[in-house]
Amino acid sequence: MISYSKNNKGFILIACYMVIAVLVILAIGFATRSIGEQRVAMKERDSVQALWLAEAGLDRAISDLSVASLSATLNSGSYTTTTTSISSTQYLIISTGGVPGTDTTDPDNIVCTVRAIVEQPANDADPSGITSAITANGDVIVRGSAEVNGDIDDNHEFDFEEIFGISKETMENSANNFYTDPPNNLTPVSGITWVDIVSTDDFRITDNNWTGSGILVVNGDAKITGGHFEGIIWVIGTLWISGDPIIDGAIFVESGTEFDTTVTGNPTVNYDSDDILTAFDYLPSDLPPSLINWKED
Repeated sequence: MISYSKNNKGFILIACYMVIAVLVILAIGFATRSIGEQRVAMKERDSVQALWLAEAGLDRAISDLSVASLSATLNSGSYTTTTTSISSTQYLIISTGGVPGTDTTDPDNIVCTVRAIVEQPANDADPSGITSAITANGDVIVRGSAEVNGDIDDNHEFDFEEIFGISKETMENSANNFYTDPPNNLTPVSGITWVDIVSTDDFRITDNNWTGSGILVVNGDAKITGGHFEGIIWVIGTLWISGDPIIDGAIFVESGTEFDTTVTGNPTVNYDSDDILTAFDYLPSDLPPSLINWKED
């Protein structure tokens, strides 16, 4: 009887151990499965966030097509973009979003890349409307050995938006180069260049070896005594030209009727329709870009 009781107790103990072992195995399996499902859910969540980040980068790149690359951090992730011109009106944008980063060599990053072709409508302004070498609100005074080859249209009313087909704000925001109170003989001046004169007296070009092209807008007074420019100079202020500069294209001076535009010394100002036409090629459009093609890599 005593022997049977001991055997019975041993069996019960073994059975308890087996039940505990089964429960432990089930618990471990359940925990492992839960952890796996949680990881899958987190990966899926991060993948969705990476796609949203890539789309956020794409939206920003579309809004600023003139910038070749952009990057930003948003919450727990980030994005990087590259914009490449594939024609005069179309751009290829590659935007990569990642959580927490966009480095594809890092296994801890969940990355998504989208590619899009965006078309910016061409500006429909007509350069044939520019027919004078110098156009000014006030008087244009030419003296000394200054040479102006082309018409001078002074005391004339003209409108920036009518000539370029876009507002000054759009021109400024689309500038390839933007300067505030720059030093003399700044470079580069190509494509569209916008200069704000805030705390200095004026914008100055003095070096005969200086070159510039495209559309140069000076928001302030300007003095040009050297260099060679090809394209359109628009001065929202007064303009003084002297020394030996060469300007091919056209000049507009928006100074008001009470201020003179002076061309003196030995400068040469040539009306050049080809340089004007080339300058117009840089003009953006006021119309918003449109998405032509989009795909996720």
